[in-house]
Amino acid sequence: MNYLKLIALVWMILLSAPYTYAQSVQKMDMSKVLKVGDTFVSPSSVQQMRGTGKVINFHKLVNKVVILDFFDTYCGTCIQAMPKLKKLQDKLKDKVQIISVSWQDGATLEKFFEKNEYLKENKVNLPVIYSDLYLKARFPHLTVPHVVFLYKGKVHAISSPDLISEEHILALYNTGQIDFPLKDDYGKGNLLGQTISEVQMKGAVSLSGYQDGVPFESFRRQQDSVTGLQKTSFYNSSIYSAVMFTWAKIKKASYVPRPERLLLKVKDPNHYEDIANDGDIWYAEHAISYERLDKIQRTDSAQARLLLNDLHAFLGILTYKDVKNIKCLILKSCPVKPYTGKLPLDGMTYNGSSVLAVMLDMGQQFPPVLDLVKSKVVLKLGKYNNLDELNEQLASYGIVAEIGMGEQEVLVIEEVE
Repeated sequence: MNYLKLIALVWMILLSAPYTYAQSVQKMDMSKVLKVGDTFVSPSSVQQMRGTGKVINFHKLVNKVVILDFFDTYCGTCIQAMPKLKKLQDKLKDKVQIISVSWQDGATLEKFFEKNEYLKENKVNLPVIYSDLYLKARFPHLTVPHVVFLYKGKVHAISSPDLISEEHILALYNTGQIDFPLKDDYGKGNLLGQTISEVQMKGAVSLSGYQDGVPFESFRRQQDSVTGLQKTSFYNSSIYSAVMFTWAKIKKASYVPRPERLLLKVKDPNHYEDIANDGDIWYAEHAISYERLDKIQRTDSAQARLLLNDLHAFLGILTYKDVKNIKCLILKSCPVKPYTGKLPLDGMTYNGSSVLAVMLDMGQQFPPVLDLVKSKVVLKLGKYNNLDELNEQLASYGIVAEIGMGEQEVLVIEEVE
């Protein structure tokens, strides 16, 4: 297997898909779809498991905030959030009912919950609706997690799990109102309009803020169906991510673009990246969206340079690559020492030290990796919990990993006065 190709694919998926794709909707009946503000018509019955054992009756829950948390067993983000949801349920049990909803069958979910040590350790036992068709038809989605807020028989929000908090639950319960960014996996961006004849003659460029109801999308090129021009776009991205994936089209990096490799020469770093990890709340305020229509068809790298120039002009910034001395995990050569450790070397196989460096970077257990070995020897390593255990294994290949300062390529975003 070509691990470099695998790593590149995995990293692009991580950048462009913060959610896990759920079972696809082959044909959507728009007459069933509910929007924010619509009356919620509950199912006559549901198939359920877990929870307190009480039958879920939406009519009896009308005076509580009901949160439908759509998930599946493949979604790590969904599973990671469940202990937090369980704590909120326990604390606000008189005011909220959180219900997990899945399209998967009961046997699959029973097996999953039985084997998941993380959920058992955190004593997660929220009620689960399984083999669901009814609710997903009312709230269709392509990705999970997908969250719906119901109260007093109305749909009040269709959003992401970042917004499930005690503050927001109480706000909806006490006021009957809440205003969240809309998660609409079928939303389409349209910043430039589609009926301007001048656009067809000359092209056009637009940069705007957050587009409610439009899913995140990174650098994309396609032919615009209305004007016939070449369309380059991205939607609901941080400035940092937009700059990063644009630079990746100009010149592919051989390393993982971790935050340590970002240098912000700006007044307010939080304007450029979600530093506090506030999720959708941050993106609703700071995300940017872009569209460009061109008569000329160019290569991806040439088009990316135009996009980058547009970002510079619109945002008043300069972005460039530089080399800086930063804290690193440095891979160096050392005398070969036979491995005598207790952990078996039966884990991952790496086709050289460069592949190992990328995988260590993706794990983020250590600082960004600087590979001074440049070895093409195939490495086979087992599990390790710390740097000492890693070095015990690397020594058998004549490699040692040390934390120190080293010169690494960084991406600089600088505001222009």
